[in-house]
Amino acid sequence: MVAMYFVIIDENDSSNPVNVLVDDLIAAENRGVDVRVVLEDSKFKASRLAYRKLKDNGIDVYFDTPKELLHVKGVAIDDKYIFIGSANWSRAAIEDNYEVTYLEESPEDAIAFREYVESIPIAEGEFFLPAKEGVELLSSFLLSPDLGRQLLKAQAYKQLDLYLLLCKMQEKEGKAYFDIDYDSLAKKIGYKAPENLRKYRNAHHYYYERIHRLLIPLKKHGLIDYKKGKVTLKANISDKPDKAKIIIPYEYWQEGYSDKLSMRAKYLYLICLHEAARSTRYPLWFRSQKDMSKLYGISDTTISLGMQELEDKGLIEIIRDPPTPPDFSDRKANVYKMMLLGKD
Repeated sequence: MVAMYFVIIDENDSSNPVNVLVDDLIAAENRGVDVRVVLEDSKFKASRLAYRKLKDNGIDVYFDTPKELLHVKGVAIDDKYIFIGSANWSRAAIEDNYEVTYLEESPEDAIAFREYVESIPIAEGEFFLPAKEGVELLSSFLLSPDLGRQLLKAQAYKQLDLYLLLCKMQEKEGKAYFDIDYDSLAKKIGYKAPENLRKYRNAHHYYYERIHRLLIPLKKHGLIDYKKGKVTLKANISDKPDKAKIIIPYEYWQEGYSDKLSMRAKYLYLICLHEAARSTRYPLWFRSQKDMSKLYGISDTTISLGMQELEDKGLIEIIRDPPTPPDFSDRKANVYKMMLLGKD
């Protein structure tokens, strides 16, 4: 049993002593030893490589829940030996810092330590979402007051659907300037030509008008340049490779979430992707609604309703801090966890 605040390995550095410790755990597991490791969830970024390596080698490795802080640094071996102290598993702790550790043969203490660690609540589910390719969207779409939030405020849900679809086409074409097919675009965002076309000459004319009328305001908002049959995604072009981006999973379209979600839920999902990608605790992240409202320029009500819908649809999990006395309104910000699409 291992409980550690963080474990930092460097597989490119053969002299890193923590590499040896992690390899020893794997060797013990391969010998049939029941190895269990619990880590502090807020140190996900520091421990992520060790977590992945241990998990890939069949070891039961977990992060604790965000509700408490796991600050233990200890190991119990065979319910017989206890090794405990101040040192995390890092090169600095082992080689540079002033630390204190203590090793004793004490079945009583070893069993007590194991039982104590087993009582620590652990986070459920897979902490790593599988690396997936997706559609890139510049973060400025959310952060600039002149871009995405203008669509949200206007409740222009078809314009949002079309713009995200154009970003998907941009990724496929490999360039920001491309030809468009009005009929295909219209059908992909849910339009269907009526049997009675009335003022429209034919179905193509109907589809052309639907898309044309959506592209004009996208151009007005500065998101695109548009000439008949041709579009340039001017707001999704960057000459800086490290420019902050949002990655929208292809499953967003494949699983039909573009049709299942309301306008505000779609927009909040983009915000969730943006926040989670920058979190040191991915796939967990947190930010107060007050800060979210200020950063993204949207109302608390929109945030609350959008997040609730995403939770109901299974796209996120919301970990709510229970109110505590004496002031039952005093509670920490919600913690949000990104979930795999299509698993609701």
